[in-house]
Amino acid sequence: MLSDAELVRSFRGGDEAALGELIERHRNGLYAYLRRLAGDAAGAEDMFQDTWVKVARNIGAYREESKFSAWLFSVAHNTAMDALRRRRPDSVSLDAASAGDTMRHGVPVPSGRPLSEVIGSAEPGPESSYEAAESRRAIDGALAALSPEQREVFLLRHYSGMSFREIAETLGVPIGTVLARASRAAAKLREKLAGEI
Repeated sequence: MLSDAELVRSFRGGDEAALGELIERHRNGLYAYLRRLAGDAAGAEDMFQDTWVKVARNIGAYREESKFSAWLFSVAHNTAMDALRRRRPDSVSLDAASAGDTMRHGVPVPSGRPLSEVIGSAEPGPESSYEAAESRRAIDGALAALSPEQREVFLLRHYSGMSFREIAETLGVPIGTVLARASRAAAKLREKLAGEI
């Protein structure tokens, strides 16, 4: 299997299938990240498409000494922030966000239902369904209580698997700032979820 850097080289050389391979390889993590930021499937899909258009147009800006996924999520972050500023100038809220997408053949399929209604056991009974829904509501509420900066670090770490150094590069802030945001986010999530789930 070719590395991301090798696929980028192939794409730069005119092999459009290499870009398709990169899209498939990073589809799930990138879409999940954008879905949480967008708050809806349509917004996430638009951001996803815009991100890959920007990647294709600006592939020359990628430097192979950097991890491709870090560069990709940096492009996605900037794309999402631009879209959210146009859509919601005051703030970004994840209250209505749904991570209720299911995976079908490795591709996210929006369910259109809130996260709290989707996550549960494979065949839940009424009691376990209720408990799972309450847990999801508690998690959604705890995430919504984070500052946008803390939530951004949490989502990047959770969905992209990037290191804190890569997150710092993506956000353009010092690594100490990223570590502080991550620590505050973890403390606030623990506090909000204590006894909830």
